[in-house]
Amino acid sequence: MQLDSLESALLKELSDANPATILENKELIENLDHTKKTAISIQEQSEKAKITEVNINAQREIYRPVAGEGAMLYFLLISLCIIDHMYQYSLEGFIRFFFKAIEKTTERDETRIPKLIESIRITVYQWVSRGLFEKHKLIFLTLITFRLMQKKNLEVNYTPDEMDFLIKAIPKPGIENNLDWLPNTAWDLVQGLIGLEEFKPFAQNMEKDAPNRFKDWYNELTPEETKLPLDWKKLDSMPFKKLLVVRCLRPDRITVALTKFIR
Repeated sequence: MQLDSLESALLKELSDANPATILENKELIENLDHTKKTAISIQEQSEKAKITEVNINAQREIYRPVAGEGAMLYFLLISLCIIDHMYQYSLEGFIRFFFKAIEKTTERDETRIPKLIESIRITVYQWVSRGLFEKHKLIFLTLITFRLMQKKNLEVNYTPDEMDFLIKAIPKPGIENNLDWLPNTAWDLVQGLIGLEEFKPFAQNMEKDAPNRFKDWYNELTPEETKLPLDWKKLDSMPFKKLLVVRCLRPDRITVALTKFIR
């Protein structure tokens, strides 16, 4: 705007000047020189502003994961009212603890971003968990963990179908249960489980290949700590997938197994 104004004033002076004496018009020459210097100064400031904008954008991208973490946690908080209408959290309260987490983070090197994210998670969880019923704390932790898995912030071997099965555990009745030690409800869940690609042979392994070994696993006090029979022992290195088996066969241990998985 300043440059446009100067150019307009200069053009008016040039148009009003006498062509015969234009070179002797000191005021006009001084204004021309002033306009030139101002134009150069504005151009230099514009170049600096562009460099500053690039630097700001670069820094903003560096901190984008922190903003994403904050947004994810806030939307989880406001969804807690579905569990109990008492759980109401304001944006102002969340922002206050968000900034507290930032203030706690003193690192200024390449570890700052992961440390910030860790601090935000811990600070927000401690704030929220103080107001949660004990039975809801694991639900909140599970929500955070599953959301981080979905965002690929945690390296966990699983598929969306497996996540869906763990949450909904839809049984598939109608297939005869020949295992006298296994409740029909568990067998129906196993029939649902084998609909997942990874678990197709599971029911046959239980019923025909090693029923006694599966029975021993089923009767364990802490089956989530015990290796499964046959090749299913590999699930010890894939803890999320093992949760699906516990969910089907020993639902009474799913809370313990889930707590172990999160930790």
